[in-house]
Amino acid sequence: MKEYLLLLGAEQFLRERSYAGGKSVGNFEIWTAINNAKYNYNSYFDFCLNADPLNYDDLKKQVDFYRTKGYILKSVVPLNDWTLKIANRLNKEYALPYLDDNVIEACRNKKEMKNLFEQAKIPTAKSKNFYNETQLIQILSEFSFPIIIKPVDFGGSGGVYLANNLEEALRAYSKSQEIMDKYAEAFKVSSNEFLVEEFIESDDEVSVEVLCGKDFYEVITVTEKYLSPKPWFTEMGHVVPSHRYRDNNIITLAINTCKSLGINRGVAHVEIKVKDKDLYVIEAAARPGGDAIMDLIESSYGINPYSLHISMYIDNTQNNNHEFTPTKTSAIAFMKAPFGEITDIKFPDIGEDSEIIRINIFKKIGDKVGNPENWSHREGIVQFTFPKISIEKEYKHIEKSNTLSKEIFECRESINE
Repeated sequence: MKEYLLLLGAEQFLRERSYAGGKSVGNFEIWTAINNAKYNYNSYFDFCLNADPLNYDDLKKQVDFYRTKGYILKSVVPLNDWTLKIANRLNKEYALPYLDDNVIEACRNKKEMKNLFEQAKIPTAKSKNFYNETQLIQILSEFSFPIIIKPVDFGGSGGVYLANNLEEALRAYSKSQEIMDKYAEAFKVSSNEFLVEEFIESDDEVSVEVLCGKDFYEVITVTEKYLSPKPWFTEMGHVVPSHRYRDNNIITLAINTCKSLGINRGVAHVEIKVKDKDLYVIEAAARPGGDAIMDLIESSYGINPYSLHISMYIDNTQNNNHEFTPTKTSAIAFMKAPFGEITDIKFPDIGEDSEIIRINIFKKIGDKVGNPENWSHREGIVQFTFPKISIEKEYKHIEKSNTLSKEIFECRESINE
């Protein structure tokens, strides 16, 4: 019999290091699941189940089939929001450790999350849910503009818009609904429930990775986040560690946030808005941060946080009292090409630039470049490493990325622009 770990969501770009994390946990094979796997096989992993990672029946059928071949499931580990419920259901089915269903629901439904924050006195923006335009108009009387419109169950800044008046609010709701109509079925999320949320005017935001176990919590690091210009909230860059990584107020708030949601297994991702000396929790997730934040942590701290996340799904009682100490700064920036249609893509010589680790281009000639509305409106990434730990908010990675974007992408103004 061979034991294996099934990492759901691991096939996604920028989550490749989850394989190495799983391998370091024990003598297990590391599997993932990919829809139509024989055409989309990912050789990073020891094996790819031919199953939709968001389809419980597909996955269970495959797990049961390979059990007859001598392969025993050790744990199902979710690596993104969309796979949380499926992983939990499978772990319960096979009598493996899992999170409480109420925890999963609270981490996926922003309305329930906000209710728990309020009960635990976690500082957060005022919000209220709605299902249609009539309800939205009624609710807006309880808020002062500007406000934010966002889906209750989505991520990646998808469908998140700022509105300064009633007309903009109705337009934001319409655009948010369009996003959910496009993606809800694919991600198996609610398509018609939204939030009106108080807007906290600040460009300073961090995320915190918290290792959660049974009766213990350890903050791994604090990441400084860089957002696109308003009225959008797309994350355009990250720095690990943030110059605030030793801020006890941020550390305490992140831990209390995880406690309020009942997260006691794995690495959790907590997003916090910083306004002057005040802190507000935006939301939290019972999974590691995306956008290569785990890669940046590994580069800066010399540890693979996926290994910590996975180990808690096997045994969440193992409190090793880690010491998380950065030795350098790592950063990522998301490229934005000039508006228009991409007519050429060039590859300038960066071989002598020791600060650049890698560049990945997402777009191709003929693609259109528009506003940075969400994760799908990025043209590429640039990952960096810098020898010193930041002591203030810096923009070097953003500036270098912007310069490279202009060198790499040649665009012409589109007729429709």
